[in-house]
Formats: sequence, C-alpha cells, structure tokens
Amino acid sequence: MPASKEYNELSHDGVTGPFPRFIDDQHLAEIRTFVEHVIRNQPSHPLYGTYSVRDWHLDFEPLLRLLTAPILVHAIQRATGADDLILWRSKIFEKFPGEGPIDWHQEYGYFDGEEAGGHRPALYPLGPDSPWNWTLWLPLTDVGEYGGVMEFVPGSHLRRYPTRMVPLTRSGAFVDPHHRVTTKEELITRAKANSLIVDVDTRNAFSGINTDLYSFAELSALLLQYCDRTLAAVTEPFDTSSVATRVFPMNAGDFLIVSERCMHRSRGAQSDAPLRLAISARYALGSTWVYPQRAHGDSLDGSHIDVAQHRCVKAAGSSFTPLNDYL
Repeated sequence: MPASKEYNELSHDGVTGPFPRFIDDQHLAEIRTFVEHVIRNQPSHPLYGTYSVRDWHLDFEPLLRLLTAPILVHAIQRATGADDLILWRSKIFEKFPGEGPIDWHQEYGYFDGEEAGGHRPALYPLGPDSPWNWTLWLPLTDVGEYGGVMEFVPGSHLRRYPTRMVPLTRSGAFVDPHHRVTTKEELITRAKANSLIVDVDTRNAFSGINTDLYSFAELSALLLQYCDRTLAAVTEPFDTSSVATRVFPMNAGDFLIVSERCMHRSRGAQSDAPLRLAISARYALGSTWVYPQRAHGDSLDGSHIDVAQHRCVKAAGSSFTPLNDYL
C-alpha cells in the first residue's frame, strides 16, 4: 500500500496539517470552559497533588474522549505509519494578550525536562531506532497570525541542533509570570502553591525571606534570581534568515500532527489579542516505556511532579509493553 500524503509530509517536513475540526460545538465549548477554569483557578491535580497543566485527560472524560476519538487516532496512524499507539501525556498551553514568544526549540525524544532545568527522562524506547513519539497540537480558540501562532522549520526534525546550558530565565521555555500576576499577595500564594511558572518548582522561592519587608517589584526580582540558580538547556542561536519557516494560523478544533524533533516556537501575542488556549498531546509507540524510573521506586519526573499515579492510555492497536500502567 502506498504511503499516505500525511505520512510523506510528516516524514519530509516534520509537521502535517492542519486537519479540519471534527468535534461539535458543545464538546469543544465544554473542553474550552474546563481548560480556562484550570488556568484561572489552578486547582490541585487529583493524581499529582499539586497544580499542573498536564494530563487532565486522566481526570476529565470529555478531554480523554477528544484525544482518543477514532477519527483523530486514525489520522495519527496514517501520518506516522504506527499501528500501536499510547497516549501518555497531554498539556494545556495558554498565551495571554501581550505575552512574548516561546523561543525556538526541539525535543529530541526523551522529555527529561532539560529545557526547564530537569534531567529525568520520561520515555525509554523499547522498539526500533525510527521515530517513536509524536505530538498533536489542537487550539481550543482561533489563533491568528498575531495571537501566539505556532511556527515550524520544515525538515529540521532530521538533525539534532546543539544546545547549551543557561540560567533558567534565559531559556526559551521560561514564561515570565508578570503578565499573569498583578499583586504581591498573589505572587507569594502562587509561588508557594507551585502554580506560578509552568514546569518550574517555586515552592521554596521565598523560603527564609520575610516577604512583609519587600514590595511586589522586589519580590518579583527575587523570584527571577531564584529561578536563575537552575540551569536549563536552550538551542544554540538559531538563524532562520536562510531557511523557510511555516506558520499555522488555525481555527479552534483544527489540529496538527508534529514530530517533536521539528524546530518550533510560538510567536508572541499582541496586547489586543484574545486569550489563546490549546491542548498538546503526546502519542508514542506501544512498545515505549513511560517513566522508567518508577521501576526503581523513584516517581519524580523532570518537572518535579510525582507521577506515581500516572497512567498511559491505549489509543490504538493491541501490542503494548507490560512495563507501563494503563488506564
């Protein structure tokens, strides 16, 4: 059987789509409302015991239903050529009006959190050396060119770009919370609750500090100093002047299928842009071992989350490693 157009495009460019929306208005609105609730109210994740933007599909059935919908999973199978797939992670992405870009980066397969100062691989491939993990990107709101649009470098998934270690606040994955926090009290509360900066543990940011003696601006500066004690990986300066990039303005509910190795970024949002909400989901071959450190009694991942209760979802096929825990 000849390879599909989507397979050829993903193999050549590292990204394919957008695929048209398939869920109805009510389902999309239900998920969008829930995601905005999570972002604005920061509830404790029932599996992780702390606020997290990850893996709400394991607790919120409408999101699980979206990410395992046969039409979506079949599209991933056609694009990747994989028969057996597990859904092992989902993540909420938000971009507030006026928020800056997330810089160029690629993930080379192990999801160890190195871009945020972590060093604990989340995945261990037990199958072939060919690609074994892919990303779904699905916006829950319309995303225009000036509203935090995604941008990719076609073909960049075919090589690994060099990285270097820098203070965390200079990492392309670091999101400065100043667009999201407006008072001293909120800064302190969210830092202690670890709900301030995605993938960064801030629970001890003000440990040993009498916060009553500092202003909001002073505490904000101390927070950044605290973050910079951690080193994070960034891609070496990446010049796009000699390469063609591709941007993907998208309607809510449309989706992309991406190699996580494809160099990508999200552009900044103008101050008058609407709040951008999106879901990413990670799918791996059924033979992939997820969070292998748990076999040794270590359940912390590279983002400082206790993943002891994490479960994979059998998304397609019938052959899955018994080393994982499944929903």
